[in-house]
Amino acid sequence: MAIAVAWTLRRPSAPTPMGDSLSGEPAEGTTIGDMAFSRFEGGAQKLEVKARDSRQQEGGAWHYQGVEVTFPFVARGRESSATITSDECLYDPDREEALFSGNVHVVTDDGFELRTESLEYLGRQGRVRSEVDVQFERGSSEGRARGAEYRTAGDVLELKSEVWLRFGGEDGKPVTEIESGRARGSRQTRVVNFGGGVEVRQGARVLRSKRLQLHLDEELENLTRAAAIEEVDVLTRGGGDLAGVELPPGGERRLRSRRLNMDFRPGGVLRQAVAINRAVLEVRPGPGDPPEKRRIAGRQIQFSFDAQGRLLQVVSHSGGPRPHLEVLPVVLTSEPVRPGEGVPRRVECRYFRWKLDPVTGALRTALFREKVSFTEPGRKGWAEQAVFDEQAQQLRLSGGAPRIVDDEDGSELQAQEIEVATDTRGVVAVGGVRHAIRRGGEGTEGGMLAGSEPAVLVCRRFEYDAQQRKAWYRENALLRSGRDEVRAPLIVMVDPGPGRRRLQATGGVVSLLHPRSSSEAEEEPASVNTRSQEMVYEEVAGRILYTGDVEIRQGDIVTRSPEAVVTLSEGGDDVEKIVAGEPVEVRQGARRAEGRVGTYTPGNETMILEGDEVVLQDVDRSVRGRVLTFQVGEDRIRVDGREEVRTEAIFRKKEPSTP
Repeated sequence: MAIAVAWTLRRPSAPTPMGDSLSGEPAEGTTIGDMAFSRFEGGAQKLEVKARDSRQQEGGAWHYQGVEVTFPFVARGRESSATITSDECLYDPDREEALFSGNVHVVTDDGFELRTESLEYLGRQGRVRSEVDVQFERGSSEGRARGAEYRTAGDVLELKSEVWLRFGGEDGKPVTEIESGRARGSRQTRVVNFGGGVEVRQGARVLRSKRLQLHLDEELENLTRAAAIEEVDVLTRGGGDLAGVELPPGGERRLRSRRLNMDFRPGGVLRQAVAINRAVLEVRPGPGDPPEKRRIAGRQIQFSFDAQGRLLQVVSHSGGPRPHLEVLPVVLTSEPVRPGEGVPRRVECRYFRWKLDPVTGALRTALFREKVSFTEPGRKGWAEQAVFDEQAQQLRLSGGAPRIVDDEDGSELQAQEIEVATDTRGVVAVGGVRHAIRRGGEGTEGGMLAGSEPAVLVCRRFEYDAQQRKAWYRENALLRSGRDEVRAPLIVMVDPGPGRRRLQATGGVVSLLHPRSSSEAEEEPASVNTRSQEMVYEEVAGRILYTGDVEIRQGDIVTRSPEAVVTLSEGGDDVEKIVAGEPVEVRQGARRAEGRVGTYTPGNETMILEGDEVVLQDVDRSVRGRVLTFQVGEDRIRVDGREEVRTEAIFRKKEPSTP
């Protein structure tokens, strides 16, 4: 439009007669009624001017009333024509200046229209301008501004203030509205700059910033690049995404940053958007979404879209090591919309990737890398990498010895890989599992899991059911509680509450207990080494049950039985006694004894074997009685006879013969 006006109003050559057109320039002061003026170049009509009334003023300027100017022009390689009408026109051919005023209307044959009350042409300056309201439209596109100016130098169009533009709506393109304090565009550079505060509306989406820069394609039809600059705020309500594609109803998305760079595919479909410098994305739930608010904050957030402009991926990172920049971690938080209806969570890392369903906009997976840490009520975790699966509600930690600390039960879990079910709080860990748990606790003074230092369980695979409060330690499981140990292919622990833990080991169990001395002896009693098929520890009862081919060793005494029960002391931190049977076999060197029940007291290292008939066999003798007493570390064994036959036999260890 501006180019056409400028071309039209340049100083014409001598008029050429055509019909009733003027045959020459009128004399000064001449008044002419209805008139028509045509200009030709190379035999083709280049200009037609009609006026209801015209008068030449002093100095040679012309004042036209009811003027109509028609002219051809070429736009984007296509021949077109335009018509300008106005109530008045003051035209000075010497100065190459013209002022159209009153109902100024510009129409082109390709459907462009412009309306204003004043339009000024400054030929020598190569400018067309208006200082009042300007309105324009073409098809479904329209706009307005207060003041406009076109300059031929650089092919620049400037809208001075109160800019409003509306375009789109055809061929399935979304309707877009732009408001700004000012705008400036150049056909040569194909760049349009908006300033003075900008607001862009596209359906349920609103973009606000101090400035906006648009890069257009060669046809000036579609965007290739765009940048929102300073105080960027993008708000999306009710579905959709930054691409302008309508999606099913959803929640609210809000993006804030200092700059937002956008890259478009041919045809104007958004390919990528990058929010730079302290970017923040906030997401509120919509119908069917989890009732939680999510927030992403990082130095940079990048959005990627598919060929239809649907959001596929969100990436954020700290920006990498730059000496002049502060390293800002990516921080992701989620919290329930209403207190008590969810669990607040926080994740920090250096890199984050969020993959979405392009149709529904729902989260599919989230990837966290480099110095990952997360917190939720009662639980913290660390890893080099974490992957969250929204559908499975599962968080997988790997790299850098992943670790989870649970403040609720006082545990710390470490493994090569840890999977957490975020909805049920269930856990699976594999590879080099190390699980430290709090011993003792409220309601108990100890037990097998007693002591100030945590008990440690190691295995190759760990599973935890939070609903049942049950843990499985699989594949070469080992429990260390103070100096005590339990080894088994499988250890299962149930923790229903303080002082009520239950531990079960199966598949071939080896345990090592270290009883304390009940005497003033300087040396501690020998450790109690037990093998069995199964072991069960009940914290509330303060006992350990061994079943299936039980073998107990302490010092040189070996006890074998189908079952054995270890009773812990009242304080729970010592072995009070061990009862084995039925039957029971006790060996000490070459000696062998059999009975119904054997009771061993580690504190004084005494084994008492009882039965209707206890049989003791040595290398060269055998004795039968009712009670047999072994003194570990001493050189005698006492055998008591039946009540009706009181007998006593003392077996002393044989002294070695003198050579």
